[in-house]
Amino acid sequence: MNLAEIQNKLKQLKETQSFEKPLDFTRSFVAKAGEANTFAIPITNEGPFLQESYNIICTRNSVLKRTYKGVTTTENVCCVKLKFKSQADNASQSNDYIPVGLIGTPGFADSPRYGSRPFFHLYPKGDVLLIEYDNRAPESLIHPTAYFPSDGDEYEMNDELVQICFNGKIYPLGA
Repeated sequence: MNLAEIQNKLKQLKETQSFEKPLDFTRSFVAKAGEANTFAIPITNEGPFLQESYNIICTRNSVLKRTYKGVTTTENVCCVKLKFKSQADNASQSNDYIPVGLIGTPGFADSPRYGSRPFFHLYPKGDVLLIEYDNRAPESLIHPTAYFPSDGDEYEMNDELVQICFNGKIYPLGA
């Protein structure tokens, strides 16, 4: 590639960025133990934002104590559930809360990394991305019965740090 070709390529890239540019919207928040709440990420007034994917990583500070047939095990878990919503069009991006373990990429610090999860939504200029979370104990997966009266699940809910990054493109067209 010669100097003229490089200069032409740079000119084209600069022109393209005037109409479409990559942008990440990030948010870190603490999902308080036993609470449900909402956090907001204001979308820039520069133009509409096309969300293409996201990454989530979170802690596993809560504890599940499971007793089954007299054997008790404990493990660290993250019980946080999320729902994303556009404030402008009140469009929820799922029908219900989704456990973060199902949608997190990489999910947890000790998990392998698989890249972003594709997830498309167009936010108008100046919109607000709402992240609703629920960090309350889930229903027990094992219910005590007459046969195993002491069996069941017990949750010790703790605060969880959730870090999320929405990837996409801003279209600074003023629209």
